[in-house]
Amino acid sequence: MKVYSQTEPETFAVSGDELRIHWDASKITLKDMEDVDQTQWVANEALVKVHDSREKIIEKIIGSVYSIQEEIALINNKDERPEDYGAYQSLRQTAKDLATRWVNQRD
Repeated sequence: MKVYSQTEPETFAVSGDELRIHWDASKITLKDMEDVDQTQWVANEALVKVHDSREKIIEKIIGSVYSIQEEIALINNKDERPEDYGAYQSLRQTAKDLATRWVNQRD
């Protein structure tokens, strides 16, 4: 899911037993209701438990972007939709990297 913030989100934000993982954060400028430019941050976010396994974290990161049905469709149609499949594979690698970083930091 996409989240918006006035400040750059931390990669790992802990609140109690919940962990919000952010990636691909970028700064954007939008016009508010009075046509004034407002700068904010947008990032992808996955919500996990602090002590989730690496595998569960990967699953939740991917699941925050793709449903199970979308994943199956991308895998089954990788030859017809190579760009979409490439984006999916890139997210899988990002999920693995983020999960590994968190688990190593946590332990």
